[in-house]
Amino acid sequence: MNDHEYLSVQQIAEDSRYPFSLGQLRHFLMLRHRNGLEKAIRKIGKRVYLRRDLFERWIEGQVRR
Repeated sequence: MNDHEYLSVQQIAEDSRYPFSLGQLRHFLMLRHRNGLEKAIRKIGKRVYLRRDLFERWIEGQVRR
């Protein structure tokens, strides 16, 4: 079994490693189907979690167009 680390949106917003506010993260989540973030998201009921390794890969994959 793989040990993946999942973080809530609030945990990411509070983590100093990530430069995103809670509002920015919510915006990314609303557009997840268009921006490719969907792969990193896991929903359990109404709660949304992001898999840390896939979220960081998504960040690194963002390039200015």
